[in-house]
Amino acid sequence: MRSRLALPFFVLLMTFAPNLWAETSPSTSSQSPKPLLCKSETATQHLRSGFALQKDSNTEDALAVYRKCLEIEPDCVDCLYEIGWTHWKLGEWKEVVRVWERALQFNPRHIEIPQYLPSAKQNLAGVEKKIFTQDLKRNTDLFIQSKPLEAPVQMTFVGRWQSYNRNVSHPLDRFDLDIDSPKSVNFSPDGKYVYVNSLEGAKTVVFDATGTEKKAVISHKFTAREASLFSADPPFQYKFPKVPKAINTFVGKPVEGEFTHGGRYFWAPYYRRSWDDLGQFPSALAIIDTAEHVIQRVLHVGPISKYVKVSPDGKWLAVSHWGDNTVGLWDITGKTPVDFKEAGLLVVEKKVPRSKMVGDRDKNCGFCLRGLAFSGDSRYLFVGRMRKGGLAIFDLSTSPHRYLGTVDGLAPGPRDLQVDAKGENLFVSDNSTGFVWRAPLTSLLSSLPTKNSPAAASGKKALHVKVDPKSIGAVSGFAGLGVRSIKISPDGRYVFAAVNQTSEVVAFRASDMSVLARITVDSYPVGLDLSPDGSQMWVTSQGRQSSGGNSVGTFQIRYKNEEVIKKSKAPAPDGPVVPSAAQ
Repeated sequence: MRSRLALPFFVLLMTFAPNLWAETSPSTSSQSPKPLLCKSETATQHLRSGFALQKDSNTEDALAVYRKCLEIEPDCVDCLYEIGWTHWKLGEWKEVVRVWERALQFNPRHIEIPQYLPSAKQNLAGVEKKIFTQDLKRNTDLFIQSKPLEAPVQMTFVGRWQSYNRNVSHPLDRFDLDIDSPKSVNFSPDGKYVYVNSLEGAKTVVFDATGTEKKAVISHKFTAREASLFSADPPFQYKFPKVPKAINTFVGKPVEGEFTHGGRYFWAPYYRRSWDDLGQFPSALAIIDTAEHVIQRVLHVGPISKYVKVSPDGKWLAVSHWGDNTVGLWDITGKTPVDFKEAGLLVVEKKVPRSKMVGDRDKNCGFCLRGLAFSGDSRYLFVGRMRKGGLAIFDLSTSPHRYLGTVDGLAPGPRDLQVDAKGENLFVSDNSTGFVWRAPLTSLLSSLPTKNSPAAASGKKALHVKVDPKSIGAVSGFAGLGVRSIKISPDGRYVFAAVNQTSEVVAFRASDMSVLARITVDSYPVGLDLSPDGSQMWVTSQGRQSSGGNSVGTFQIRYKNEEVIKKSKAPAPDGPVVPSAAQ
């Protein structure tokens, strides 16, 4: 029996709903999985044929072949495990539970099934209660409070900027058309301003931190008049189309954001250039001067740029390229944007060359790199692989920078990565399974082979290490499927997570990742940030297929004496935690 954490078809679990696509994609196979095996050679052949069919999204055909495998060998655990994921893709929760419980009868010590069976059971319970995703397309009343009320952390919904309801009934509920599919939100380092990236609106909207005043709107629409903002040639040997195009005339959709230079600059990577329908060419990254609220420079970056992160020492800026398995590293030690320069292209295993790109890179995205986090000393960069799972790690102290390998065993579909203020722990949200993990950085780093180890000496380009979470001191808590952005309180004691599918924010105790409180937010939340003092939280609800969302909520956070209530437990979600779309 093989032992692997990477979920062979978890990449497909999000596609049973009509609008789901690849950002949620964990692994289709582990780095060096043991062979798919049954006792019977014929059953094994059917198992492997079904695996190949499912890999190409031929779900119904795969299911038929898997059933032939079980007809020959009803107790083949590998076949039962794979067929469970196929039913998951179809949203057939009763069958997922049935086949996995059957597999556990034959192999009670199976590693992966106990981790994900609870999620399947919770989804099944929601379906049986006839609580469907459509019921979660809701908008929340102001001034509701998180539950339970006696929890150490209490969140109160105190204000909102939205574009779905003109007829507001409260002065703190503001209608504003600039809020158009808001993706991310960032507090300025001094806590005075909040920057919201409206993805579909192609704008960055700036608010005062109280949430009562809109300060500025920055447009990401470029014409020939803005040509001077752009650098000459794309970095890292990227190329633009050979057919003449006005490459710098486009609409940019800002995804995430990051402040640098003490808050002087705000960086916003664009999903893709509007003329690049398939996301196969270099995207762009805007540098906004926060003093004037204007774009001061635009850098060319890799295809479908997603996440941007500055190193603690302020030297490096990393940009994850969703489309080709790379991360662009920039040296930002200069004082002004014209001084910033490319510092190297970090490749996770193998860069996807332009000649090999097929179809829409949003869906055919390789490892779908997204979340980024630096170690406290700025030496190491952690990269989340939303497809094929794991955390890729780079050592930036060497020249050239060195890919150390990928650590598997925690999140099969990591989306957001955060390091606590002390630089001791890495927190990871797993969009696929709904768990949020905390793992010691030293344990993650020590799990990789050293430079002189036999594994490293072998020269493997795609080095993977699978860890046992318990053995490295990692712990996790379940927030709900579709968990998106996470943030750590300034004192490091709490973790807050936006849960897209159940339209909630969940607060964890960081020490053991137990759930302390939940609060309902406007539907389909994705982005979340805390004020520098931890007293405020802003949440973006993006919406999906013209339903729900289009809202930015503001929340007050109060912290009680945790010694008073040590066993506070938050109620379970009201609805099902079925997979959701991820952008």
